[in-house]
Amino acid sequence: MIAEVFHVEILPSKEKFLSDGNILESALTQSVHLEHSCKNGDCGVCEAKIISGDALIESGEQVSSGTILTCQSKALSDMVLEAEYYPELSKFKQQTLPCKVSNIAFPTKDIVAIKFRFPPTANFGFLPGQYVDLSFKGIKRSYSIANAMINGDDLELHIRRMPNGKMSELLFSGLKENQLMRLEGPKGTFFIRPNTRSLIFIATGTGIAPVKSMVEQLVYEKDKRDIAIYWGMRTPDEIYLSELGLFAAERGHITFIPVLSRSPEWEGRTGYVQDAVVTDISDLSNYDVYACGSLAMIEAAKDLFSKQKLPLKHFFSDAFTPAK
Repeated sequence: MIAEVFHVEILPSKEKFLSDGNILESALTQSVHLEHSCKNGDCGVCEAKIISGDALIESGEQVSSGTILTCQSKALSDMVLEAEYYPELSKFKQQTLPCKVSNIAFPTKDIVAIKFRFPPTANFGFLPGQYVDLSFKGIKRSYSIANAMINGDDLELHIRRMPNGKMSELLFSGLKENQLMRLEGPKGTFFIRPNTRSLIFIATGTGIAPVKSMVEQLVYEKDKRDIAIYWGMRTPDEIYLSELGLFAAERGHITFIPVLSRSPEWEGRTGYVQDAVVTDISDLSNYDVYACGSLAMIEAAKDLFSKQKLPLKHFFSDAFTPAK
């Protein structure tokens, strides 16, 4: 049976595309970059308002008003949706490329930092903050790019070992250099918006990976916006990156604040990372916030920061959610 094809228009951009299945996937396939992150319905970033038309949502219900998650919805008619669209991502072609492992490091016992090199003919471009899908031995998982790939650097991923995690068990069980894998990307709409507002980066765990990528790019471009980086971990040995502290030590407009949740005897900041932000900055009305890490942290930070005068349109996030 041939699927019916419908026209979808996005407001206020007036961008249009055709959809015969999942709305988000149809848009991305046609280089219409609607806002999204986890693509499994958990993070809520891809929410869109129905202006007209009908959609079938994940529960099996047909809806013609309110909001939908484009990653979990199918058009049942021509539709008009109100949603964020990012034309700046259209210049980066999403592609699947072979790659080889060029370096393996274990900054902690349960985090591996892997670098990948592409074939010489590959032309991989992205905006710092985006992610890729890594495929190996029939398993595919999404990981944020951990560096800006300035001056032809190899692509870097930071991967945490997950209990019973199919991919992480493969990667932590004798992975060797020159191992052939596949990367698909770039993906996601987590990237730095160009403006003059001061920047707050907040991360938990390996959510610091895209933050590292974005800050590297800002430093390379000599961006002078004030930058505050808050990184929440549990214990001191988990603060596995030295680069962010060096950036702060060498530049007066960058501050780096690690916050530990399970180290009461540590002399630095303790508690929840989002609480540390509002302790330091009570009025967030002139900031852009970029949050990456656990869904619980992102939801708590968004709620807390909105009470500190942060306009929600200036809160950008990428939630790390379990694979389904």
